[in-house]
Parts: sequence; structure tokens; C-alpha cells
Amino acid sequence: MAKCTVLSDNISENAKKLCAEASAYLESGNPGKAVKLLESSPVTETDPELSRLLAEAYAERKWGKKATVQYLKCIEADSPSPELIQDFAEHLLDSEEHRLLSEVLSETMEKEKPGSDTAAMCIAMLYATLGDCMTKNKKTRLQPDLIKEYLAASPKAANKQFFIKILRFLAGTPNDKTISETANRMIKIMTEHIPSLPDDRDFQNAAAEFEISLILYSNDVSPLTVLAMRTAKLRFASTSDNTDYLRYLVFDARMSFLDIVIKSPVQTSEFSKYYPFLWTLVSDFITRALNAPDLKQFIRDEIYSDLRNASPGLMKIFREKLSDDTFKALKRFVDSPEPALKRNACAKSGKVEKIPPNSPCPCGSGKKFKKCCGLK
Repeated sequence: MAKCTVLSDNISENAKKLCAEASAYLESGNPGKAVKLLESSPVTETDPELSRLLAEAYAERKWGKKATVQYLKCIEADSPSPELIQDFAEHLLDSEEHRLLSEVLSETMEKEKPGSDTAAMCIAMLYATLGDCMTKNKKTRLQPDLIKEYLAASPKAANKQFFIKILRFLAGTPNDKTISETANRMIKIMTEHIPSLPDDRDFQNAAAEFEISLILYSNDVSPLTVLAMRTAKLRFASTSDNTDYLRYLVFDARMSFLDIVIKSPVQTSEFSKYYPFLWTLVSDFITRALNAPDLKQFIRDEIYSDLRNASPGLMKIFREKLSDDTFKALKRFVDSPEPALKRNACAKSGKVEKIPPNSPCPCGSGKKFKKCCGLK
């Protein structure tokens, strides 16, 4: 998607108009018109953003060699922006020109001020290049410890914000989930420099964003990954987010996951391997669900019971999303006295109270016990 965000301060009104028109052509899928517009204007050669747009237009037009030459011209002409580095990297990754890409990124990174945004983007794109080479079994001189070498030469760059930027830049570029092992090595090196990093909320959020991007770019969508993504979204929700709706989405994802568990065994080894941080967010719930002797009881104790303190906004969403019968059953359960207190008391005394089969089910569903929780 074309961006027109880093225009020169002294750019003319004509150049601003040109940028807007070219961006509109690219966004509407007409790179040919963008090329014709930009090539015919002398202003393109003097403004970094317009020059980048021309490179992007060539790439969109599938003129690979022209795009590469134009991108290199942009990078050599001025201190390149992170956006330019990302566009250039994605173009060469598509062309599988890994060697040229790694050379240009390394050279640019060395020229940049340590810890700058452009340096962070170069590191992120070097890791993306390494991951792409590993996925496609291509030879490369890049190593998972490349950030370690950079920090050895630029120790002042070892700070939380720089590491977070690298993760977020990496999340904004298509990567196969097989990059996970390499990325985990990178994160380990980061935490060696800042031991408190794994406990930092902003860093955790960036790690979640990165792993979510792997799920989406790899199209690895399943009830388990959806549950993890929604749990992360709720965990790191901002004050402006609709947390009631996010809570509903987590509830829905949990129920969908448990529906799969009821039908067949669920393997979690691959998920925990590729998405280690997301796994920490859902592992407790998933482990208890997989080990629960009675899944229906688990649903009542672990999911429905959490809804007893549901906000009016959340209950309104349930009313809109659930069928009438399902919502009424849920509402009865939420409004009913907490039956778990009685069960816990019996458990402590070593006694288990037998519920008559034809009596109302204590879960509040309105059904007879033998037709609800009493089902074997």
C-alpha cells in the first residue's frame, strides 16, 4: 500500500499534489498510471518520497530490474527511511535476491546512527531475509546471532525501545512461521542484554504482535490459534478498545476450542513450538481443559462462572450474538446462586451430595439434572 507520509518540509504544492495522485493510482491498482505520472515530472528526482513511490510503482508494475535500480538510487541518495527499507526488502524478497538484499541492508545499518529506527528496520529485514532463506533452503551468510554482532559494535543501541521496534517491524513483514526458531534466538540475545525485558508489558505486546503476524501470514488459522490471538488482544487492550467485545470474542474462541476437544484429541506441541509467547497466555487454560475429566463441568466452572460478574455491556453483546434459548440459559446461570460454593464445601468435608435425576440442574439451564449436567 502506498504511503505518502515523509514528504520534504520544503516540497512544493505541485509535488504534494503529485504525491497524492501517484499514491491514489497505486492504491487503486493502477501502477502504470503512477509510473507515467512520476516519470514525466522532474520533481520526482529531487524528492525522496516521490522517488520511493516511483520505485514502488515499478515493483507493482512487475518491472523488477527497474524497481531494484530505483530503490538503490533512493537508498544511496539520502538517509533512507524505515518505510523505504521495508519496501526495498519486500521487493527483493519477492524476487528472491537474498544476497543483494543482505549486502545492502548490512551496509545501510552500519552507516546509520546506532539505535535509530532505520537501523532497527535493517535488523528486522535481515532476520526476515534469513528466515526466508531457511524456509526456501537457500544458502546465506546470515546467522541468527547477527543482532549480537551489531550490539557488540553499538552497545548503546541495547535498549527496550530499540528491541520493541525490531519486533514490530518484523511483524509488519510477511514471514513464514518457520522463522520462529530464529526469532526466538534473537529475543534470547535481547534478554541477555536486558534481563527484565520478558516481564515488560510493551515488549510482551510486541512479541504477541509478531507471533500473531506469523499465524496470519502462514494462514495457520485454527480454533487454537484464534483463541491465542483473541486472548492476546484482550490482554493488551488499550483504554480505547471495546473490552466487552473482546471478552465476548475470547468466550466464543474458548467454546469453539472446547468443541474441538470434545470431538477429537488436540495436539499442542506444534503450537507451543512456533508461538512460544502466545502459548504462555493460553497454556494454563488449555492444559486444564485437556486434562479435565468432565468437559461440561469444566465449561461451567471455568467459563460460565467467570460471567457471573459480567458487565451490562458484555451481557448486551451476548444477547445480540447468542440465540434466544442459549442466551436465556446463560442468563439463568449468571443470575443463579453460585453452586460451586456448595460443591467446594462438600469436597472439603469429603462428602458428595447426590442430586436427584429429575431435579432442576444446579447450573441454571432450566433442564432436569439427568438431561444436563447429569449426562454421562
